[in-house]
Amino acid sequence: MAKRTDRRLQILSAASACFARFGYAKTTLEDIGRAAQLNKASLYYYFPGKDELFIAVVLQESAAFMEALAEQVRHLSTPAAQVRHYLAERLRYYRQVLTQHQLSLDALQVLEPRFDQLYAEVLEREIAFLAELLSPLLAGKARPDALPEPRHLARLLLSAADALKHETVRQGQTQQLNALPDFSAAEADTLLLTDLVLAGIAASS
Repeated sequence: MAKRTDRRLQILSAASACFARFGYAKTTLEDIGRAAQLNKASLYYYFPGKDELFIAVVLQESAAFMEALAEQVRHLSTPAAQVRHYLAERLRYYRQVLTQHQLSLDALQVLEPRFDQLYAEVLEREIAFLAELLSPLLAGKARPDALPEPRHLARLLLSAADALKHETVRQGQTQQLNALPDFSAAEADTLLLTDLVLAGIAASS
């Protein structure tokens, strides 16, 4: 089992380097096999194809980024600042993934539904972490029954942020062929919504 895990990590590391160097569309399984010093048949033993391998790479990188971001935001001075920074940075990271791997909108349209299905485990960790950040803001209120539970609010904020992100991608597909979308409006709207929620919590009594 350990050997299989090591070989899988070896493939993911090689694939990550290839996707970053050549981009998603131009990377082939032969490229990844050469980098991992394995033949194509060996790659198929661990992954059904290039799409599944790419998704595995991005999920692994995303999980590592979210863990690093969680440590980063803990150094900010207030829970509100932590929540804002976390939500903004996760969107910036999504844009970075598209740019780094030269992922076209056509490819993204095909891959994204599968990402969403497999991202569930990472998302649950995000919800738990964001709920931890929100808990001090919700604690000590005179009417706690009038406010959502931290996990509920965390899920709502993440769902709203992801909906704004997906809408930006959808609009980009109808506006410019294969041009990466501009996420600046989605980021501004995410922070506006977050500020309104946080202001509502602060004003509750």
